Amino acid sequence: MTMRKTRKINRSYFSIPITLDEVLSALANTDDLPSSSHLAELSDLPPESLLLFAGIWRTLHAGRRREILSRLHTLAEENVELNFDAIFNLGIDDEDFQVRLASINGLWENRQAWLQRKLIDLAGQDSSSEVRISAVQALERFCLDAELSSDEEARKHLSDLLLSIYDNQNESIQLRRRSLEAASPLDVAKVRHTIEKAFVCGNREIKVSAIYAMGASSNPCWLPRLISELQSDDAEMRYEAVRACGEIGQEDAVNWLIPLLEDEDRDVQIASIQALGKIGGSQAREALLAQMESANELLRDSAEQSLYELDLYDDPLSPENINIGQGEG
Repeated sequence: MTMRKTRKINRSYFSIPITLDEVLSALANTDDLPSSSHLAELSDLPPESLLLFAGIWRTLHAGRRREILSRLHTLAEENVELNFDAIFNLGIDDEDFQVRLASINGLWENRQAWLQRKLIDLAGQDSSSEVRISAVQALERFCLDAELSSDEEARKHLSDLLLSIYDNQNESIQLRRRSLEAASPLDVAKVRHTIEKAFVCGNREIKVSAIYAMGASSNPCWLPRLISELQSDDAEMRYEAVRACGEIGQEDAVNWLIPLLEDEDRDVQIASIQALGKIGGSQAREALLAQMESANELLRDSAEQSLYELDLYDDPLSPENINIGQGEG
């Protein structure tokens, strides 16, 4: 299950002038990590400053490197103005697998070609299965970019790599699953064929990933299979099928989703609310408005958020959408 990450600007980190030398000295000479305001000085380091940092970085023990990356990741999520990609780039080649993992996670927004190349290398040959899985998952956004840009070379390269991992029966089930999921945005015949085979293969975990992949593909051709899974006895199957219907966004699914607002599984209920918010239409809106009267606070809050997002989508002249458009310009 994946969730969209959002970031807010918090200017409190920028209120006190701090020199890079002070930050590096604190990293090297104290057991405690510098404060958030100190660590913020590591954002967007120019090449000469990055060399100084790298010199200190190589002297730190693995546990400290992990802690630094974790703190930087948190700061970057909270503050849109902070960018520590150069430091995460150092960590992605680290000898410690947990540092490599932390670096991949820290680069969650980065979509540059150098990272794609590194992730491909890690996915194919890293010594840690956890790093390989994380690298494969991170490649999903590059598959989506390749599809949206119609980059045929990238589409072929990524699909060949990810499907070769999936087809290798000697690989772990988790790595194979994540490889299939990552490849799913690619509208390539062999990807579609592999999703189809995975759906009927008889392995429950693989089938769950196939359902996820159907949604991530955004291809309406999968809707009949997904609708059938909305009635599954398996709550996880229903959950993934609901989410996939939301990603595909076809109003044909609305009548099948509305009954799941009363599902016995709370996660399925919430996923149904979110899916109806993504699909939209008068029936979906009416169902969401009814959920605003729910006795359950979590369901009410989810319905309120879905209605808010639905209103944003329906009103391109809303202040939020205008601001988004100006930011993209």
